Amino acid sequence: MSSDICEKVDVSRIFIHRLNGLASEARVSSVEAANTVLEGWAAESSQEDEDQCEFKIVFEDGFWYHGKMPITPTGKRVSLARYVRKQLAALAGTEGKRRSLPKDDSPELAPLGADVAESAKMALDYYNI
Repeated sequence: MSSDICEKVDVSRIFIHRLNGLASEARVSSVEAANTVLEGWAAESSQEDEDQCEFKIVFEDGFWYHGKMPITPTGKRVSLARYVRKQLAALAGTEGKRRSLPKDDSPELAPLGADVAESAKMALDYYNI
């Protein structure tokens, strides 16, 4: 009896760079550790400031995802994975019609395929995000 369940590819490392506010960088090996860093930065951020970070998630097989994320003290738990899944779902068109993201917020994925929508769908299916 064969199983259709396949293991998703895990995160190898995550690079985070704060673009506004206090200059900060972090290199972590899990999404949970990235969330801890981002929660700390959000706590230091003021509501008036447009704080943002740039991140690159590298997976064990070499696939990577690069994007930007706002950092604001909202009172909600920070979740890099939830943010990335929402971006990928928007690009893949799994939330109804495919949404285009603002040019400066458009994530980069590599290497999967030439079609961004198909690459985003594959990333959601095969990577542990």
